[in-house]
Amino acid sequence: MRIFLTGIDGFAGRHLSALLATEGHEVVGSALDPGGFGESVERVWSCDVRDPDRVEAVISEAGPQAVVHLAGQTSVAAAFRRPGETFAVNAQGTLHVLEACRQARVERILVVTSSEVYGRRAAAEGPVPETAPLAPVTPYGASKAAQDLIGAQYARGYQMQVVRARAFPHTGPGQDPRFVFPSVARRIARAEAGRGPTRIEIGNLDPTRDVSHVRDVVEAYARLLGQGVAGEAYNVCSGAGRTIGDSLRALASLSTVEIEFAVDPARLRPAEVPWMVGDPRRAAEAIGWTAARPWEETASDLLEHWRERTARES
Repeated sequence: MRIFLTGIDGFAGRHLSALLATEGHEVVGSALDPGGFGESVERVWSCDVRDPDRVEAVISEAGPQAVVHLAGQTSVAAAFRRPGETFAVNAQGTLHVLEACRQARVERILVVTSSEVYGRRAAAEGPVPETAPLAPVTPYGASKAAQDLIGAQYARGYQMQVVRARAFPHTGPGQDPRFVFPSVARRIARAEAGRGPTRIEIGNLDPTRDVSHVRDVVEAYARLLGQGVAGEAYNVCSGAGRTIGDSLRALASLSTVEIEFAVDPARLRPAEVPWMVGDPRRAAEAIGWTAARPWEETASDLLEHWRERTARES
């Protein structure tokens, strides 16, 4: 199958393109900067999803049988600073991609949204199912909820084979150090190399999150693209939660030096979701997928990645 990935140069995009290539698919895609891809990717077009004419031209030229829409503004913190830009990329960009897919008669589309669409949930309610209302509290979450609803509308209104994946937090090798787990792993690796402090300032350590390994997550995307039911949404999550503090302390326990964490008030968000754990049963039943890699493996892979990068930079 010829599969087109928007945002192929992103964190999940790079992992998913490699997986799809190993499965024998022809992989193409788009990125703001199309350089730097290996033999597993046939071609990458330069494309900004905010430009509908360019999106339509690229997808028409690429001629894919399936599309995975990953391109987006992915930072919750950046969305607070630039909500208009976030909506233009995440919501309107999705509209442009789906309309281009409709015009090109693309057979299957996977739209990747976020657990942020659910907003605040009480731990007493238990893991959040896909039937829960969309009630975002952040600009990022609102933009992803709009994206989610656009995907549902194209499935219902145009009878297109659109599947939605509601991705819960995930991390692993290659994630941008703007995000908390790679940021801390990078600083641990630098501290081990004697190039940074062992005291690491961090934001709120109390929120509970359901965090998976990126390799588990892209395996779910690949299966949902082929086997997900059109019009349905699927949580991509482990079903298990732990506090950010506990996750970071487990990461720090792998270090060869003693790491100390300190809360920096400047890193706190204006609106925080204190607890978010997903119910993964729908994906398990529909596509036989579960998040198999434990946090300890995820943390080890992440830290080893930054140790190797730090060594190369020295």
